[in-house]
Amino acid sequence: MSVVTVRRLASDLLGVGENKIRIKPAEIKRAEEALTRSDVLALIKDGVVYKMPYRGRRKKEKRRHRGAGSRRGRSTINQKEEWMVRIRSQRKYLSELLSTNQLEKKFKRSLYGKIKSGIFKSKKSFYNYLKENKMVTEKVDKIE
Repeated sequence: MSVVTVRRLASDLLGVGENKIRIKPAEIKRAEEALTRSDVLALIKDGVVYKMPYRGRRKKEKRRHRGAGSRRGRSTINQKEEWMVRIRSQRKYLSELLSTNQLEKKFKRSLYGKIKSGIFKSKKSFYNYLKENKMVTEKVDKIE
């Protein structure tokens, strides 16, 4: 068996890449005589075929094992911006309903306060609240 095949089998057995496998130069003839996977395993046990030690990975491993306290805040959009987007869309929807006379003006103040207090998680939940409490007079267009 060629040295390339021995390296390939050894890399599979040791769980590293082929470039990390080394064969002792004095024992290359012995490595070429290996015919099966079990022969390659015997070469590994004898120390003829071995994997190179890791180098330069301490920093990466340290970074990977950092504690939970080292990360601060959210990785996505921050809470205030998320809140602003949600509230603005609900207020805009409320003003649309009022301008098209699909909602009576007497409900505006109470709904505005409910929006401000964060009762509705989304525009859809706001719309469902209006439907359940029969505040909408006409058929409301589909929500985007």
